[in-house]
Amino acid sequence: MKRIRNYWETLTHIGTDASMSYMDFKRAHMVNMIALLCILPTVYFSITNLFEQRPLLALINFSNGLCDLVVLLLQYRRKHHYAKLTLLSSNFIFFFAGAILYQNGAEYFLLCILISSTLLYDDRRIHLLFALAVTIAMVFIYTSPNINTFEQPVPVARVLYNIICSIIFIVVSVNFFLQIIYSNMKKIEDQRRSLHAINKDKEKIFSIIAHDIKSPFATLETMAVALEQQVLNDSISPDFMRQLRLRIVQQNQVLDDLLQWGSSSLRGIANAPTPLMIKPIVNDILITFEEQILVKQLNLKISIPEEEQVLVNKDHLTIILRNFISNAIKFSYVTGEIHIFTSTEKEFTFIHIKDQGIGINPSKSALLFNEIQRKSLGTGDEPGAGVGLILCKDLIERNQGIVHIQSTPNKGSVFTVGLPTHLKGELNSNQGVLETSITKDIPLPKGAVEKII
Repeated sequence: MKRIRNYWETLTHIGTDASMSYMDFKRAHMVNMIALLCILPTVYFSITNLFEQRPLLALINFSNGLCDLVVLLLQYRRKHHYAKLTLLSSNFIFFFAGAILYQNGAEYFLLCILISSTLLYDDRRIHLLFALAVTIAMVFIYTSPNINTFEQPVPVARVLYNIICSIIFIVVSVNFFLQIIYSNMKKIEDQRRSLHAINKDKEKIFSIIAHDIKSPFATLETMAVALEQQVLNDSISPDFMRQLRLRIVQQNQVLDDLLQWGSSSLRGIANAPTPLMIKPIVNDILITFEEQILVKQLNLKISIPEEEQVLVNKDHLTIILRNFISNAIKFSYVTGEIHIFTSTEKEFTFIHIKDQGIGINPSKSALLFNEIQRKSLGTGDEPGAGVGLILCKDLIERNQGIVHIQSTPNKGSVFTVGLPTHLKGELNSNQGVLETSITKDIPLPKGAVEKII
């Protein structure tokens, strides 16, 4: 059965290729189906009519089947216009001849030809031409006397067969193209939603550009003017140069994060989530903040098992952790402690970044991931190093994760990212798109909260 289905699929796609437009492909498909479905009945009835002493009708049936074979040959040679024209005109002629000579109900197939011409052509002139031809033919069939007196008429069962087949064809062909219309409508709706999502992402990106890039560049311009004065006065301060370099490095990180986010927003996650060990990524990020950590004399504590893994896009995880670690350093008091650790709860692995800094007011912490925050300086007047928590939340949700914050003013904050856990020995088939549902503002599982406290 499967082999027969494969053969049928091959035959109905004669003359089609991937370069064709969607509508042209479907029309070629329809032409092939009509021709193939007509060949066997015409051959059968040509033999049957020959044995029943109706040689002229047998010739009409045989000629009709032969023309259907020519249609398939034209399709194979990719002469689709000639194939459609041959299919419609030959069937019109032979069905009209059968109806006028034998009153065998073939006139109902003329209605099928009219519907087919409407579906296969966009040109309304062709629609009108076939409509006029079918109308004239129907009038002529029902008004002319019986001119076939030399052969016996076809049995009533044959007439009913032709009427039923024509009705079935009309229903199937109309539904065939209705399905195409519904499919196109669904694609259009999906594209509309995709464009709406892209526009929302663009609005976010432009908001963040205005928030996190414009102001730092203005500050850099001011510092460049100050540097020029110091050069002229031969009094360049090493601390000033360090601050200038730090701001440039941080701004490069902002631009890199925005480019990564913009790319993922427009094309989806560029690389599918893959199993990643957390600790090496955290260590790489901490190297970039080594100077800030030394300046503030921060005590860094890492409690992450060597083999702890999550399923996530690597670039996205780097951006998320870099922003959270940057904020922890920025808002920590001098000689404070930053503790980075993990916990596991059901299908999630949680990465916690805990600091002993200025903390956040509870009324503000609820809005951190939902709206652009005002630019703020850290405890050492450090500029912001990230592109905002809204970006982080977006990337976390793209990776089927959750995010949570616990904060107490003047005591510190704990930022927590929950990402799908990858266990050793998991099948590779589970490393693709995850089926975990994304729920906004999900509180941490009780076990994870207890581990933080």
